[in-house]
Amino acid sequence: MTVFRISPNPPYDFDAMIRRFQQNSHPLYRIEPKTLIRTIRVRGNIYLIRIASIGEVDSPELLVEVMETVKETELPFIRKTVENMLSVDVDLGTYYLQLQKHQKIAFLAERLYGLRIIREADPYECLIKTIIGQQMNLSFAATLVRRLVETVSTPLLFEGTAYYPFPSPEEIASLSYEQLTQLQFSRRKAEYVIDLSRKTAEGGLKFDDLDRKRNEEIMERLLPERGVGRWTVECFLLFGLGRTDLLPAADIGLRNAVKKWYGLKEQPTEADIRRMGADWTPWSSYFTFYLWESLNQPDLMPAIPDPTEP
Repeated sequence: MTVFRISPNPPYDFDAMIRRFQQNSHPLYRIEPKTLIRTIRVRGNIYLIRIASIGEVDSPELLVEVMETVKETELPFIRKTVENMLSVDVDLGTYYLQLQKHQKIAFLAERLYGLRIIREADPYECLIKTIIGQQMNLSFAATLVRRLVETVSTPLLFEGTAYYPFPSPEEIASLSYEQLTQLQFSRRKAEYVIDLSRKTAEGGLKFDDLDRKRNEEIMERLLPERGVGRWTVECFLLFGLGRTDLLPAADIGLRNAVKKWYGLKEQPTEADIRRMGADWTPWSSYFTFYLWESLNQPDLMPAIPDPTEP
């Protein structure tokens, strides 16, 4: 076993972050008290990691255990992957200062204090999951991802429990469309997932240089791919690359949250969201993320008048 520690920028509410995976039944995460366990793929190798919170929200510290002895040359890459996945370097203090200027949603800073975005461990994994989740509720999307990984991947066994890694592009590329439709993928979505994986496996689509590109460049690169639209790329940039200034204005969840907390009589349009969110920059991703989360935790939010009532 290899062990190291990470000290995120405070505030950092690890418990709230992993609680979201319990709500959404994430197929690749196992959640224990103050602990997250999952596989990650780093430089072609698969590792099982256990991340435990051993600090507090305002003095956070994480203990990371890799369930095998890791070569000294590989450890920096594993550490960097975990740090990126857990958004440890994000400075929420500057975000909260900006959020306080927005009276109708300023309460989110207190109610969701220390909540960070947990990114996917691998950009390819993020894009495939996002395509699977298009126009689908979170529960069934998680079911499809679970069926995919359990069909394709070989699990790692640790202490009597099987932990599945997300399949590689080569593994998914080897599937037929019929194998995915048998798992209740639509024919079109099966084509999107397999065709993109085949292109990745053949070297026609590379992910290792995307982190160095601007959002607009990534949009131009990914939008021509079948099954990839603007919302897909925006979610990829947010949950795959950790970009903090993404505004997925067409997202129904975001529009529902804005309608609720801004007391609007009708759901805002995409254009309305872009206009209202113009001064969310450079934290548009976190404004969006906190508004999404406010819908998942209605009991934590203050009551507001119903604008449809006289």
